[in-house]
Amino acid sequence: MADPTKHVQVVVVGGGFAGTYAAKELARHGVEVAIIDTNGYQTFQPMLYQAATGITAVSDIEYPLADIPKVEAIKDTVTSVDLANSKVTLTSGNTIEADYIVVATGATVNFFGTTGAAEFAFPLYTSDDAVRIGQRGKQLAESGENFSVAVIGAGATGVEISGAIIDTLYDLYPRTFPGFKRENVTVHIIDRGAAPLAHMSESSQKYATEVLTKADVNLHLGRGVTEVKSDSVTLDDGTVLAADVTIWAGGLSVHLPSIEPAPEVDSHGRVIIDPDLRISGKTNAYCIGDVSADRKSPLPQLGSVAKQQGIAVAHAIRRQLKGHEPKPFKYEDMGTMAMIRHDAATVDIGTSTHTVNGPVAFTMWLGLHAYLLPGEEHRIQAVRSWAYEQMTGKSKYLLK
Repeated sequence: MADPTKHVQVVVVGGGFAGTYAAKELARHGVEVAIIDTNGYQTFQPMLYQAATGITAVSDIEYPLADIPKVEAIKDTVTSVDLANSKVTLTSGNTIEADYIVVATGATVNFFGTTGAAEFAFPLYTSDDAVRIGQRGKQLAESGENFSVAVIGAGATGVEISGAIIDTLYDLYPRTFPGFKRENVTVHIIDRGAAPLAHMSESSQKYATEVLTKADVNLHLGRGVTEVKSDSVTLDDGTVLAADVTIWAGGLSVHLPSIEPAPEVDSHGRVIIDPDLRISGKTNAYCIGDVSADRKSPLPQLGSVAKQQGIAVAHAIRRQLKGHEPKPFKYEDMGTMAMIRHDAATVDIGTSTHTVNGPVAFTMWLGLHAYLLPGEEHRIQAVRSWAYEQMTGKSKYLLK
């Protein structure tokens, strides 16, 4: 717990990809930094779908911020950011004053006002979401009855959770729950776009479509959802699909505390930042990750963007501490990838978009995500979980 009034060189608001990497890099160079997060841990969101389907443990994808060396981790919620006086106020009533403020609060689920979605759909954005989906899936599998799954959204999150569900239905559930049969479950994906993985290349979209269709996934493309109920979803053409569990992978909205003076925001609510990642018009306040957008060239809300911005902010603040101006941020596009099924992933590489599909892409996905997982113990446990599932076709976590 922070002192009632505390001063640090840098306060980072938010413990996602952007905030965590900023805090790590600052501390590594001897800068005094405090990071504030409601949960007190970073969730490795690219593997949430694996935790939801029992491939990995939830603990494998939660990294306690208190484990970051030389960083003060404060488990609390920031209610307001005072840019004029360079301080933040917490729900506990404490205030943190800082020479530099970094806002990195990330995004939250956006149901776009869809009737019943907030009440009946399962989002997949936090580890708690993954636990709820896993528990519901286990309940349905153990019932021995037929059931249906509807995934709303065919972006990376929607495709990856759908593929993981398919693998679970074909391999994990039958070997974990005697009597379970794949043919007892119907899986739907609904998306307004013309193809899954619309943000990736045409080759990746085609490959994803082929893999999902071959696995008997029902694709409802060019369609939106108007209502979600406890046992069904209604499409915008009037079609009603049975859905005993509905997973919402349909979009995000920014999550910001109160900021004064109010910064300029774009049409999506993202804070407008200068090329050097500072909040427009401010000298010692930065905004990075999903909640920020460059006025001329806004970047997508991706973990790779957040990570690079977090590291860049640390370098920018270190330059300021030495009396220099920050340099403009340059995003290095490392490619885009998505896991579709076991041994079936797709990777788009480079600006000319060279695409790799299949087992090779699957291996690339595993290697990159094992590398990106924060904490050596988390990497080891995740690899062990993958190896166990690979060798046995079973899950160590579904029965817990």
